[in-house]
Amino acid sequence: MELESIEDKIFKEKPSRETTEQIYQLKRELLEVKRAVSPLVDVCNRLMRFDIKWISEETRPYFRDVYDHVVRINEMVENTRELLNTALEANFSLISISQNDVSKKFAGWAAIIAVPTMVAGFYGMNFKFIPETEWPYGFYAVLLLTVGLCILLYYLFRRSGWL
Repeated sequence: MELESIEDKIFKEKPSRETTEQIYQLKRELLEVKRAVSPLVDVCNRLMRFDIKWISEETRPYFRDVYDHVVRINEMVENTRELLNTALEANFSLISISQNDVSKKFAGWAAIIAVPTMVAGFYGMNFKFIPETEWPYGFYAVLLLTVGLCILLYYLFRRSGWL
């Protein structure tokens, strides 16, 4: 059944726009079935219950049987529509979760890149007296500290799941 394959795509594969399109297509097809079946419920009910001269008593049980089938089909369509609505919500939720993961990664990388940007901004101010400039290893110490902070942030964000 198509609904089962859509559920497999939602939960076993990566959520995609194609899955959403398939769900909408199935919902459209179900709406067409609903439009065709819904009027039959009333018609069969009238043919089965009311005393119409043209319909003999022997054929009324057949209309009752047709009425039962139409009611079952109508219920199946409603149940399938509910399942499709749930599948659509699940698909949107999974897409939202994956977008949140991407946002977390961007935020993590932005925080890591902020450290060397801050250090470069600080040293780019052309101060007259910076203690590190007088020390022969000052530049290397600041560079090592900056790289060390970036690596530390990388491992912290990696451990927390942001990267």
